[in-house]
Amino acid sequence: MSTLAYPSADFPGQPSVALEVPDGWEPAHAPGTTLAARLPREGAFAPNVVVTIEACGPEFRVEDSLEQIASLATSRGGTVSEPYAADLGGAAFVGCDATWPDSDVETVLQANLFHLVSSEVPDVGAHLVQLTGAVGGPEAVADYELIRQVLTTVRVTPWSEA
Repeated sequence: MSTLAYPSADFPGQPSVALEVPDGWEPAHAPGTTLAARLPREGAFAPNVVVTIEACGPEFRVEDSLEQIASLATSRGGTVSEPYAADLGGAAFVGCDATWPDSDVETVLQANLFHLVSSEVPDVGAHLVQLTGAVGGPEAVADYELIRQVLTTVRVTPWSEA
C-alpha cells in the first residue's frame, strides 16, 4: 500500500508569499485571503493590500483574471487601465488598475497584479498569485503610491520539496 500526502512531489503545495509593509500597518484577516494588511484610519478608507493564492487547471490564462477585473469594474460603473507587465522580486506579473464610483468613499481605486506559478508535475496545473491594493476617498491618489510601494516588495517562492 502507498501513502499519498500533501504537499509532496506528487501533490505540490502552494507558493509562499512575503510583503514588506510600513510601520503602522496591521495584519488583516478575511475569508478567502492568504495574507492581507491595512493602514488603519478612523472614519476614512483604509489603504489595504490583499494576497490570494488559487489553484488553477493547466488551461488557465491570466487574461481570464484581467477580464474578471474589467467585468467587475464596468458592472460598478467604472473603468480599467490597459494591462501592464511588472517584474516584482524576479516574478513576472501582469496587472491592471480598476476604478469605480462608491457611495461611501466617492471613488475606489485598485491595483491588481497576477502571477502564475506553474507546477513541475505534468497536468497538475498551477497556482495563481493575485495581489490587490485598494485605496479610496479623497486620499486615493496620494494613497495609490503607498500601496504601489507595498506591492513592489512582494516575493513569491514556488513550493519545493526541499
